[in-house]
Amino acid sequence: MRKIISLLCILAATSGFAQYKITENKQHAFPKAIPAGNYSGITWLGGNRYAVVNDKAKEDGFHIFEIDVDSVSGEIISAQNKGFYSSGFPNRDNEGIAYNRAANTILISGETDNRILEYSLNGMRTLREATMPDYYRQLPNNLGLESLSFNNHTQTLWTCNESDSIVIQSFDSLYRPLQAYDYRLDPSEADKTKALHYAHGVGTICALDDGSLLLLERELYTPKSKLGAFVKCKLYHFVPGSASKQILAEWRTSLSLFGRNFANYEGMCVGPTLSDGSRVIILVADSQNQYAGILKDWLKSLKLERKQPAELQYLP
Repeated sequence: MRKIISLLCILAATSGFAQYKITENKQHAFPKAIPAGNYSGITWLGGNRYAVVNDKAKEDGFHIFEIDVDSVSGEIISAQNKGFYSSGFPNRDNEGIAYNRAANTILISGETDNRILEYSLNGMRTLREATMPDYYRQLPNNLGLESLSFNNHTQTLWTCNESDSIVIQSFDSLYRPLQAYDYRLDPSEADKTKALHYAHGVGTICALDDGSLLLLERELYTPKSKLGAFVKCKLYHFVPGSASKQILAEWRTSLSLFGRNFANYEGMCVGPTLSDGSRVIILVADSQNQYAGILKDWLKSLKLERKQPAELQYLP
């Protein structure tokens, strides 16, 4: 009976929402076309153009990347940085970025002030910003607003804090608060007391057209010796208002004597539609300015498809 009740609860919670599957592609670096940076957020502007934030840039603003993908698989073919657009103000530890197509403006969340400000496409600030609930205003530095996504179909803005008690917040098209949802993070794998650097939380978020969300849970562990460092990423599909979440993909990158694919993915966005109607998801990693000449500014793509009815599985 308990299994039947659990199944009914999951079916009720996901009613009206699509179920998805992910095909994972390789990660790529383009050191000759993309300068070393601290790239922490990305949003699709249309075509092959993306706006990208750098959380340690000297000034507040965003880069424009051009990223080409294979029209069938979504695999990244090439990428280059086409320039930086500054607001003229100091950097606010910019972490998340989103594009409002109807207004033709960009939104950026800053962890220093926990504000979401609006910008024109030339980098200048407008007079608009999101009205932040009190909870977000009181977040400590480096544990604040990490994620940002605006869905142009639902006209809804989404954000959440990185860790501790995670709250996902939605806003309307005028950036006024709508609903807040608690989110439970998976248990950690590593012992953070033995770490030189450690981070565990929601690194980035994507709002989908059906009102549901993709969330990337990320656990970063760096021991004092540096070797053995890893980042474990788990991509979840989350229906707001439901306690359930569906894992879509999981991958791990590391730094060892035999491999240097360590990638701390902090930015994610929905990109173009592929030839079969699926969507490509683009991710960007923060290399800490290509730390010590070892880390790279990795880009990665995922192919997001809707599941057919015969593929659906509901587990209690």
